[in-house]
Amino acid sequence: MEFRVDRKYFHKIRTNIICYSLIVAMIGGLFAYMGEMEIFGYSEKTGTVTGIYSNSSLNVRTGPGTTYSILQSDGGYVGLKNGYVVTVKGEEYAADGAKWYKISFIYTNGKTLEGYVRSDYLTVSDDAEYEPDADFEAYMTAQGFPESYKNDLRKLHTKYPNWVFVADKINLDWNEVVENESVIGRSLISKNSISSWKSTDTKAYDWATGTWYSFDGDAWVAASEELVAYALDPRNFLDETYIFQFESLSYQPSYQTEEGLKKLVSGKFLAGGTISNDNGGTMTYTQAIMNAAQISGASPFYIASSIIQEIGANGTSGSISGTVKGYEGYYNYYNIGAYTTSSLTAIQRGLAYARGDYVTDASARKEYYLPWNTRYKSIVGGAVYVAKNYISRGQDTLYYKKFDFVDTPYTHQYMTHIIGARQEAVTTSKGYTDEMKSNLKLVFKIPVFNNMPESVCTIPTKDGSPNNVLSSLAVDGISLTPSFNMFTQNYDIIVENNVSSIKVSAAAVDGKAKVSGTGSHSLNVGNNTIKITVTAENGDKREYTLSVVRKAGENGGQEGELKVTVNGLKADNANKTVTGISPESTVQSVKEKYVVQNGTIKVTDKSGNEKTGTVGTGDKVLIYNNSGTLVYEHNIIIYGDVNGDGKITVKDSLAVRKDILGIEKVAGWYAKAADANKANDGITVKDALMIRKHILNLGSITQ
Repeated sequence: MEFRVDRKYFHKIRTNIICYSLIVAMIGGLFAYMGEMEIFGYSEKTGTVTGIYSNSSLNVRTGPGTTYSILQSDGGYVGLKNGYVVTVKGEEYAADGAKWYKISFIYTNGKTLEGYVRSDYLTVSDDAEYEPDADFEAYMTAQGFPESYKNDLRKLHTKYPNWVFVADKINLDWNEVVENESVIGRSLISKNSISSWKSTDTKAYDWATGTWYSFDGDAWVAASEELVAYALDPRNFLDETYIFQFESLSYQPSYQTEEGLKKLVSGKFLAGGTISNDNGGTMTYTQAIMNAAQISGASPFYIASSIIQEIGANGTSGSISGTVKGYEGYYNYYNIGAYTTSSLTAIQRGLAYARGDYVTDASARKEYYLPWNTRYKSIVGGAVYVAKNYISRGQDTLYYKKFDFVDTPYTHQYMTHIIGARQEAVTTSKGYTDEMKSNLKLVFKIPVFNNMPESVCTIPTKDGSPNNVLSSLAVDGISLTPSFNMFTQNYDIIVENNVSSIKVSAAAVDGKAKVSGTGSHSLNVGNNTIKITVTAENGDKREYTLSVVRKAGENGGQEGELKVTVNGLKADNANKTVTGISPESTVQSVKEKYVVQNGTIKVTDKSGNEKTGTVGTGDKVLIYNNSGTLVYEHNIIIYGDVNGDGKITVKDSLAVRKDILGIEKVAGWYAKAADANKANDGITVKDALMIRKHILNLGSITQ
C-alpha cells in the first residue's frame, strides 16, 4: 500500500539556527528557505577586493546581506579598498539570493577581523588551475555531459580526482519537466520567501487581494516556475557542497562511519543524549542511526540529515515529543505520512501513521517496525521505509527523492519543498572531512535532460509585490466591450463622430502599483489606440489596450469647417506659439481654454508624446480637423520656465545666469521663455532679476 510522504511541514516550527548549516530561524518560528545558507567543508581561498571606486571602500557586514550592520573596529566602520587581500572562509546566500563571502583579514589597525562582503566585489583565486586531462575530457564526452556541465566538473575533478561523475540520461524534455514540477501543489516554498520564489498562477495567488493561497499548512505556498527551474537544473549544484544531492543514498560502510556521523550532527540534538535500545539498555542517537543504516541499507549521513531537515536542530518538534494529545508515546522522526488534512494537522497525521493507523498488512508493519512507540523503532523503521520505497526503486539520491522520474514520473516524490534537496546536500557534505573528500571514490549520479537550455537557470532574486492588475477600468459615459475583467487586457470602443476625446480612469488592485495612461485622450477619426500600463512594485508590467474607433462624419468626415476659439490665452497661429499659461498649469486646464469644433485637440511634449500632468515650455498644443490633418500647432511658452518643467525655480535662474556668462546658451522656445520681461532684447540681467524676484516672492512674472 502506497502512502504519501511529505517532509516539509515541520520546517515551519523550527526556532533555532542549526549551527554551521543553511537553516535560518524566522520570527515566530517560521523557517524561511529564502534565507542565508552556509556551505560546509569549505577550503579557504585568497580573495582580492575589486570594482570599488578609487575614493570609496567596500563595506564589510556582520552577516550575509545589506540588512546586517557594517562591521566596526575601534569605534569606526570597517571598509576595504581595491586591492585589499583577504582570506575567504566560506560562502553564504542572502535573502535576495545574492552570494556573499565570509572573509578574514588583518585590518589597518593590526587586528584580525571577520565579516561578510558580496561576492561580486571580490576576485577569488581557484584552488588549482585545471590542466588539460585528455582521459577526463574523453570520459565526460563518453558519458554525454553537455558542454554547459563540463567547466564545473573540470574544477571538481582537479580538486577531487577520485570522484566519479555519472551522466544519468533522463529521457524527458526539459520544458515538460519544468511544467510538470510546477503543477500547483507539487512544489512548495515558504510563504515568507521573496515574491519571485512564489507562483502567481491564479490557482496559487489571489490577484484580487494580493495574497498567496496556502498549501499543506499556513506556512507554505506554491513555488514559482522560475524557482522550480533553478532547483531542477543540475548545473546550479556542481560545486563541492551542493553536489552531494547527487550522491548515492546507499550505505557505504567502508567510509560512512560513526566518526563521520558525529561530525555531521555536531551541535544538534542528535549529538547528545541517549535513547532506549529496546533491549532494556540505552544507546546514543549516532549508534541508533548506524544501526538503522546497517538494517535499511541507507546511508547514515542521509538518515541524519533527513532527520535534521524534518525535526530541526534542537529536536523540539511535536512529532518526536511523545506528548501530543491523543498520540502519547508515538514518534515519527522522518515525518512520514505527515501532511495536513481536513481533520488532522500534519503532526497528528504523521503520528497516526507512527501508531500504525494506515498500515494494516502484518508483514509491512513488521518490516517497518510499526507501531513506532519507541524512538529507536521510529529511527530504524523510518529508514527501512525510505530505503524500500525510494532508494531501492531508483530514487537513490536526494535530488531524485524530490524529483521522481521513475515509472510514472512526478507521482512518487518524497517532499514538496522545492529546494529541500539543495539544503540537505549542505548538511550531508559536512559528514565528510576534507581528507575523506580528497581520498574517497565518491560517485555522483547527475541528471541530464533532453533539450536543456544552453544557459543555466539562475535563481530568481526579484522582490516586492508582483500584483500588476487593475481593479477598475472605465471610460466616462462609454461602455467597454467586453465588460471589464482584471485579466482581460484588450477592449474595443466605438464612438460617434462628434466625440472628439474620451476620459479614461483606472485603479490598480495593489496600492504600491503605478498606473499610467489614464486621463483625457483626443481622438482622430478612425482607429485610435490607448494603452494603460500597470507597473507592479517589483517592476513587472501589464498593459491594457483600448482600441477606439471614432466614426467618420458625412462626406467621409470632411463635413463642418474646423473652428477654434481660445479663451484667456494668447495664441499666435503665424508664429506657432501660445502664451498666457500660468506656471504649473495642467494639460486639462490648457485644453479647457480651447473650444474646438469639428476637430480634436492634443497636448504633447517636444518629441510628440501625448502628455498628462503639468505643461511646460516647449510642449505643444496640436489641433486637427475631422480628417485627422494637423491644422494648428501652438508651442507653449511660459515666461521664466527656462528648463521646461512648468515651474519657475532656481534651476531656471541658474540657466539664465549661465547664458549671460556664456557658459551654456539657452536656445529655441526656452530662450523665448527666458526673456522674462518680454522686451524682445534677448536674455539679459533684467530677465535674471525678474526670475529671481519671482522665486523670492518679491515680484511676479506676467504671462
